Amino acid sequence: MELPRGGFSYLARSVKAAVSIPVFASNRISDPYTAEQIIKNGYADMVNLGRILIADPFWPQKVKAGLIDEICPCIACSQGCADEFFSGRPVMCLTNARVSFEKERNIHRTKSQKKIMVIGAGPGGLEAAYRAAEAGHKVELFEKSAGIGGQLLIAGVPPYKQELFELIRFYNAMIKKFKIELHLNCEATIELINKLKPDFIISAEGAVAAKPPIEGITDSKVISAWDVLRDDPQLGETIAIIGGGLVGLETAEYIAKRGTIDPETLYFLFKNRAESYERLHELLKDNHKKVTVFEMNPKAGDDVGRATKWILLGNIRYYNVDVISGAKVIAVKDGEIVYERDGEKYTKKFDTVINAAGSVSVRKLADKLNETGIPYKIIGDSNKPSTILQAIHDAFTAVMDID
Repeated sequence: MELPRGGFSYLARSVKAAVSIPVFASNRISDPYTAEQIIKNGYADMVNLGRILIADPFWPQKVKAGLIDEICPCIACSQGCADEFFSGRPVMCLTNARVSFEKERNIHRTKSQKKIMVIGAGPGGLEAAYRAAEAGHKVELFEKSAGIGGQLLIAGVPPYKQELFELIRFYNAMIKKFKIELHLNCEATIELINKLKPDFIISAEGAVAAKPPIEGITDSKVISAWDVLRDDPQLGETIAIIGGGLVGLETAEYIAKRGTIDPETLYFLFKNRAESYERLHELLKDNHKKVTVFEMNPKAGDDVGRATKWILLGNIRYYNVDVISGAKVIAVKDGEIVYERDGEKYTKKFDTVINAAGSVSVRKLADKLNETGIPYKIIGDSNKPSTILQAIHDAFTAVMDID
């Protein structure tokens, strides 16, 4: 995701200037507007679509028909394609659950329409609602907050992760296309289920930030990484992050990058030679905040995919984030972190402490659905905190299992 859309098309322009045969531009050309602009600007004669055709094989037909919003997006996450390929496994796709399962996974038009109740409008619930409606069922989708997206709204905040918001755009289009009845600011309850009497329930309640067994972790001065990414609060100059997994590292990158020079200002200063190259490079990574990540495991980023791990860890180094691995935090008090490492105990003082120690499943309804006597499936993080890919794939197969 770090590479801007069409970011390597300038290379095609250089080739095109030197040869008399047609030239393709390639890489991260995921939407028709980028593709058309590359051709209009004379960078290339044609564009090459790669991963986007894994996410949506019908991209060209949809563009030709003007159905741009119905394109299932490639978000450049590399989780299903490159990560799987590098691990010697068949290619999958985060946004397209059928990839490599074309024979086993199909949504067939139902011969007996059912009333389906989907609880939760995160990625799993959205996929389930869309696929159930696509199969011809009558779908009602319930979300307790004011909008759809769930954790996508948080996951898309760190640097270069904004492509995740494309999924929200896509699912909004599917809700409209298939006339899914969406209930926002409406928390589903057993009483509501009994009142509506659906034929089938898909529960996608998601997860919440975990609070590990650390003394002082519930102190009001300790904020969660989710709160940081969602609410953009003012932070101190020295910041501790407890947890060096994907969420902790992306939160560290987000904080370390925030306050650095923005692209438009950089362009202005560079074009007008207002600062030296060395000074501009300093401004790219200097925001006057010192971020320290505490990770209990020997290495940080164990849950980051192979295809993108090197980029994230490289950015962490670039922004001078201090990662203390093999460090078990045992207490937090008034901004002071107490941790153990190599059998020794240490303390370190910070202005702000952020908890990024994972998540726990929400099962407020899931554990009560048996009482209703209605067939149901529990998907995504409600089963076990995992990935967006897992939530979407769970949703697809759950709809397949509806009789």
